Amino acid sequence: MPIKLSVSAIVLALALSSPALAEERDFCANRPGLDTPACTLAPGDAMIEVGLLGWSHQGDAAGRDDTLTLGDTTLRLGLTPRSEIDLGFTSYVRDRTRDASGVSSSASTGDATIAFRRGLAGPNGPIALQAYVSLPVGKSPGGAGDWGAGMLVPMGFNLGHGFQFTLTPEADAAVNASGSGRHFAFGSAAGISHGLGKALSLTVEASVFRDLDPSGHDTQAMVAESLAWQAGKRFQLDIEADERLAGGVPDHSLMVGLARRFR
Repeated sequence: MPIKLSVSAIVLALALSSPALAEERDFCANRPGLDTPACTLAPGDAMIEVGLLGWSHQGDAAGRDDTLTLGDTTLRLGLTPRSEIDLGFTSYVRDRTRDASGVSSSASTGDATIAFRRGLAGPNGPIALQAYVSLPVGKSPGGAGDWGAGMLVPMGFNLGHGFQFTLTPEADAAVNASGSGRHFAFGSAAGISHGLGKALSLTVEASVFRDLDPSGHDTQAMVAESLAWQAGKRFQLDIEADERLAGGVPDHSLMVGLARRFR
């Protein structure tokens, strides 16, 4: 609770800061999708992005596992013309497992994340660096059990005729499956997006990651399709569906959320 309150206080303070510090930029949310955008918020701007509802399913002949996520929230704050800080927290995670021994479930809050993004070629890309650290404030099933960290290189390119290409290479010090210690994980997401009118856009993405957990190495691959509807200059609604191709990721995932920019 203290973390959530302090984050809210920071957002409120910056959102109410002098409008003279801010400039109008195109709406650019982190969500939806697998990629991370290369853009940053203008100084003095703030954005809240909320995963209202997330559901994932993984199963085989031996059993099934379903995870419900509520309130997956990111608060973004523009610091300089080319940099921002992001603060993330997941309010509720519920995991339900059914196998030969019966049905079990558990619920908790998730971990917190702090990220810093710096545009390398201007505030709107085409390339940026983002470093993050995850803080183990949540318990199982929402928490990883230990701190983690990583570096992303978000890229975005205009292909013309309304198409955009995104690429996000990433290297992580990921938390071990045991909940203690870290291991190396690396990979990338890539995608193509296209406008379906003035306010609606469609994105198709894929990601491949190599996870070197001590309990067993794994190559994880998935595809995602998402729709984003910009209902106004500062408000977006979105939906995303993911499908497993390989490795230890959920077979199916569905997420619905929103993003709202403040000044």
